[in-house]
Amino acid sequence: MNSKKQAFMVSAMKSGSGKTLITLGLINIFKRMGKSISIYKTGPDYIDTMYHEKIAGSPSTNLDPYFLEPAFKPGELKRLFFRNFKNDIAIIEGAMGLFDGIYGEGKRCSACSVSEELFVDVIMIVDMDELDNLSTYLQSFKHRVKAVIVNKVEENADINMIRLKVNEMGLFLIGYLHFDTNFYIESRHLGLYEPQKSIFDIVNNVSDKLSKTLDFTTLENFCVKEPNDTDIYNDKNIHNADLNIKQNRYRLAFAFDEAFSFTYEENIKVLEEYGFEIVKFSPIHDKVLPDNISVLWLSGGYPELYAKELSSNISMLKSIYNKNIPIIAECGGFIYLHDFFEDGVGNKYPGVGLIKGKAFKTKKLVRFGYIEIEAGSESILMKKEQRIRSHEFHYYDSTCNGEYAHAIKANKSKEWDCINASNNIFAGFPHLYLRGYEFLIQNLVSFLERERDV
Repeated sequence: MNSKKQAFMVSAMKSGSGKTLITLGLINIFKRMGKSISIYKTGPDYIDTMYHEKIAGSPSTNLDPYFLEPAFKPGELKRLFFRNFKNDIAIIEGAMGLFDGIYGEGKRCSACSVSEELFVDVIMIVDMDELDNLSTYLQSFKHRVKAVIVNKVEENADINMIRLKVNEMGLFLIGYLHFDTNFYIESRHLGLYEPQKSIFDIVNNVSDKLSKTLDFTTLENFCVKEPNDTDIYNDKNIHNADLNIKQNRYRLAFAFDEAFSFTYEENIKVLEEYGFEIVKFSPIHDKVLPDNISVLWLSGGYPELYAKELSSNISMLKSIYNKNIPIIAECGGFIYLHDFFEDGVGNKYPGVGLIKGKAFKTKKLVRFGYIEIEAGSESILMKKEQRIRSHEFHYYDSTCNGEYAHAIKANKSKEWDCINASNNIFAGFPHLYLRGYEFLIQNLVSFLERERDV
């Protein structure tokens, strides 16, 4: 092993600089060249990874620097990166700005921290009118920035002068993209809308323009050295042997449609490693739950956008309400389980009815950010005093947030109680990440085994 493979990170000084669009353009350019690409996104992003998958035709992996922080889970982030790096090129899109991480704690858990952990160099996307600020920005912290792609360049701009400015910073100008009002992807909150069909036309256009300016020779020098530790490439989960789990021993119904689409690809992998057969279904379109299931998982998403459709599917509401099996619900799934939930303009609709209360729209982000959760007692997923890292990102609140666990923000600035966990339910606003927290699924399997033996 011990060879070098092509890899780089795409980052910027802030959100809204065109990172995602140019990342998609690069993916598309390499696909046209016949290259296979492994794609990643730093942070807890769900939607950008959907865009990656649309263009690449293969899943994108979240490299979250908080869930797998080296001081907390040594080696896990690097292991995840290389286990999923099975192609010619790895492209990592950084979240927000290069140094944006946990508020008040420098570059901790930022895209920069991921590049340093993986020894991957960074290409910065910089708008033309912000290029003069880049040098000062990069003086903030140590970094691995090596090159720049300048965005929104005027047609009559002097490229040699731009290159000179970049070179004076000790960086390479590796490409540029002329200003075009058609190069725009609509966003909501702090992220993009879910990808539409028009994205292919936009990305093809960007790829055509960007490929004419890219310095492919310099780009080929962006490499990462593979570790000698062959265990990093071993997909066999060591816990499976310990638990003597048979493949497909349990069927797990996983909500996945227009209303519920936020999940980590690694979550599906972990569940399958522990012997679960994943059966995707639609709370909007299907009339009842799939047959012979042992677990129900309601992922995050935008149920408020489909409140009428979800609420009018009465047979599905009843099917979930009457199903006495473990139910795990994150954020959007949690909203759906309420007696009532509001749509985006405040209209109230009946939900499943397993959470006694109402989920309602607010005017700002509620309890936003990375958190650490400690369980107060035993449940289907956690034992008393077990801890996991998680995050919340929602404009909704609930009259019944739950008191099963206690959450503390990563920078220790706030804390609150969360999660409803009684009998067979584990539901709340926090999103769950399973890689590195396999004990959650070990606990679930143990619960199912006990129920089977009763």
